[in-house]
Amino acid sequence: MSTPDDAVTFLAYEAEPLMSLHVGEEPSWIDFQEVVADLADDGVSAPEPFVEGLRTVVADAAGRGLDLKVVYTEAPAAVYTDARDLATLLGQEYPGTIFVRTPLFVGSSSDSIPRHLLEAGQDDAIQEFDPVASAAVFSHKVTVPGPPWGALTAVTLVLAIVAVIAFLVALRRRRR
Repeated sequence: MSTPDDAVTFLAYEAEPLMSLHVGEEPSWIDFQEVVADLADDGVSAPEPFVEGLRTVVADAAGRGLDLKVVYTEAPAAVYTDARDLATLLGQEYPGTIFVRTPLFVGSSSDSIPRHLLEAGQDDAIQEFDPVASAAVFSHKVTVPGPPWGALTAVTLVLAIVAVIAFLVALRRRRR
């Protein structure tokens, strides 16, 4: 196979997908052990000006039943997956939900929240530049109760059955 000149095309032909972290590897763009140690006391790892606000977000989340850990770093993550990879790696150290915010990217990992809810929270959180506001938006998005799908399905089913019965009664009356 010839090597394509276009770098994007070349990556598409790689034997393995390009990943920011390999199994067992720690991120090189941040001091991982420092972050792990910093999370241990209050669930927050961030520069000092943001710590108090992020502690409030973590406490508020705990009040709603969410075991949240928040990491904000000004370190330059190279690709958008770095934040998620860091959250996933931290999830091996800490149970619960991990939210990572960098200046450009957000990422998360959780042992209790489905990926689609995490992604929805990330989508909203990235809109907030302030790390405290970003973490608060994420926390609220992933804990907001969803629609009562069971009740809505039951009501729809009952209405459909009533409509069919009404149609059959009308059809029977028409035949007479």
